[in-house]
Amino acid sequence: MNNFSMQNSSYTIQKSSPSEVVIQRKTAESDIVVTLSGSWKGTDVTPRQCQWNTGIAFFNHMIQLVCRRAGLNIDAEFRCVLPETFAAHVVWEDVGMAMGACVNELLARRRQDGVEGAGGGTACIDEALSSCYMSFEGRSNCFIIVADSSAAGRELVEDAKMQDVRQFFEGFAQGARSTIHLTIGAAEDTHHLWESAFRAFGEALRVVLQPNEWRKGVIVGVKDTGD
Repeated sequence: MNNFSMQNSSYTIQKSSPSEVVIQRKTAESDIVVTLSGSWKGTDVTPRQCQWNTGIAFFNHMIQLVCRRAGLNIDAEFRCVLPETFAAHVVWEDVGMAMGACVNELLARRRQDGVEGAGGGTACIDEALSSCYMSFEGRSNCFIIVADSSAAGRELVEDAKMQDVRQFFEGFAQGARSTIHLTIGAAEDTHHLWESAFRAFGEALRVVLQPNEWRKGVIVGVKDTGD
């Protein structure tokens, strides 16, 4: 199991194996359940129709992209606990935290066999190109660089605020106890700008979760603890 204890926290591990993790994150603001599954060491997981119920269509689409690029089935269910104070940034950040916790737990369960634990990816859509690198070693950081462009200067992307979208990556880094470096190139279309980012994020995640027997029982960093 994960060295990072979730006792007395907002997280509840409902299921944990090297091929599937289900985590609930419940606070006074939100109640989220994320399921994450992927093939591992003799357990084959095939693509299926996943359930994305965040209440934000653009967010659902971004999770869909991560599934395709990372080779994972991801379900995300968001429920607002306090509708009177609903804020969209809570959806992006809290779902990110729950998804990050799922990846952290999945890595912990795969560590006995040896798993990469770090990796990067680059992806594009039309004029937009992004690169992402992640390292999972108990250090929560998120660094996002967005190149100056016509798209970067706008406030909205589909039914979401640009600033709220950033909160997903911030939340993921917190929940996963990981460091994320995301570099987003110039773009003309705000949808393309962030889609390229999520595509690159998914590609990086695919590498992170691959087997690496050289790292049996250890993390990518030499301190060898996940906290």
